[in-house]
Amino acid sequence: MRRLGSRGLPVCTLLAVLAVTLPAAALAGVKFTRVASIPGTGGQVYSFVRTSDGRLHLVYPTTVSPQQGITSLSISPSGAIGSATSALSTAWGASIPGLVVTPNGSLEAIYGAVSPLTANSTLWGITSADGGETWSAPVDVRSGPALEAQAYNSPITARLSGADPVLTVPEPGGLVIQSGLGPTATVSEPTTAADDRVTDVDSALDAGTGEVVASWVSLANPGGMLLQGVAPQGQSSQLVPGQSRPELVISGRDQGPGVFAAYTTDGQHVRLLRYGGGTVAVGSLQSVTPAALGTATGPDGRIWVMWGSDNGSLAVTRSSKAVTRFEPIQHLRTKIVTLDRLSGDGRLGPLDLFADEIADTTPILPTGLYHARVLPVLSAAISVKPIKDKKGKVTAHDLTVAVTDAGDAVSGASVTLKGHKKKTDATGHAKISLPGSGGGHAKVTVTAPTYHVLTKKVKL
Repeated sequence: MRRLGSRGLPVCTLLAVLAVTLPAAALAGVKFTRVASIPGTGGQVYSFVRTSDGRLHLVYPTTVSPQQGITSLSISPSGAIGSATSALSTAWGASIPGLVVTPNGSLEAIYGAVSPLTANSTLWGITSADGGETWSAPVDVRSGPALEAQAYNSPITARLSGADPVLTVPEPGGLVIQSGLGPTATVSEPTTAADDRVTDVDSALDAGTGEVVASWVSLANPGGMLLQGVAPQGQSSQLVPGQSRPELVISGRDQGPGVFAAYTTDGQHVRLLRYGGGTVAVGSLQSVTPAALGTATGPDGRIWVMWGSDNGSLAVTRSSKAVTRFEPIQHLRTKIVTLDRLSGDGRLGPLDLFADEIADTTPILPTGLYHARVLPVLSAAISVKPIKDKKGKVTAHDLTVAVTDAGDAVSGASVTLKGHKKKTDATGHAKISLPGSGGGHAKVTVTAPTYHVLTKKVKL
């Protein structure tokens, strides 16, 4: 269910004015691999979380009609997809599960179901202490109030705030929030009476404040896309401007305050909104219509933004540390027929991108969840200064290369030119001196760990 809040906050604080269309970056080696045969639904059908060892863990329904179990798998820090493990029997008919890492490092998946043993309808939790290899028996984790009477039918999201998981549970009466697990947990309904029909719920953690922010799409009249702080206390709801989409995939920064959502007002240009704050222009690609938009957490406070359409084209970019500027937009080409949802995790630097889609593959059209590893891109500004002797003859060239990532200086990058190699300093600059009169053009190559290789021509 979907719905927006009635007490929308004005978007009054401008994060940055960057009304520019960034050039598309050339791409190589971005490959989408099917993770699972999850049917595209236009809503949340999987949950993921990254553990301290760098592994990205996923849980999603195991569909054996008409029942559903839960399957888990992990993706290594290098992007290798592991083997799927059955975490819950299909006899449970589980809802879409949420997933958190508990303070002791264990994984906990929370789902709604009617117990096949006792016919008890409630929220259940299963845990894994070995990275998803094995899972415990289900335990009743609801708080007990009647607000959760129909939790068995709800797609759950889970975010860890402090020591407690915060669950979003869409129900017929609105959005129910449970903080903690078991009888001591607290339950609230932050949405207003007008928000009694919510769908496509997502949630994210504000790392600076510990606040959990929920997003959803309202089916009330007039409806729309909403953001609202829901724990530890309910905050004002905020209407996301622009064209409504079936999914509002939100993300918080890995450090510092802010929860962000991507949107478009004209079906071409993409902007990024901060809950309770302002907006910043991201950019556009003429060949990519933002039919689906998503965000993902990056390192050092950065946010990834991605959007795409059903013509096989996706656009991806990453923000500066202050979330005020963006890298050159990357253009990804896929074999998408239908695109339902974009999300991911970029905390390691590269983006683990998930696309819930149908791929145009002969002789079948395999519906499923697809994964790709996307590297961020660098930018470089190069200045050339000819060195002359007393007679005015050019004897050398001094080159200064300034390497940046969305405007932030990149230190330790390797700059190579005609066999000469230097590292950028703390300000992102590298200086190379080329002897001889030179002339013509030369190729400058810039490399840094976890980034695409950047090459530029410079005239000497």
